[in-house]
Amino acid sequence: MTSADTFDNTLIDAGETIGATAGKVVASAKRTATAVGEQKARLASVATQARSETRRVVKQGKREAKKAVRSAKKVAASAKKSIKRVAKKLKRR
Repeated sequence: MTSADTFDNTLIDAGETIGATAGKVVASAKRTATAVGEQKARLASVATQARSETRRVVKQGKREAKKAVRSAKKVAASAKKSIKRVAKKLKRR
């Protein structure tokens, strides 16, 4: 072999190595981009779920608050009636 052939082989080997390395870098970048895309999709899904869960909890809290207010009003009305009843009995005596 001549030194020209050796030089050509060295260039070919170097080119193949650089090409293989570049291919690996591109493949890795594609995998990373895909993973990032999947993570974004997951995050969007989780954010939507969290938002809907928050709304549900808030609605449930409002419902329970309304029930508590209604119950308190009923207790107050009942106490008022009871007081009036007692007052009437006292007046009769």
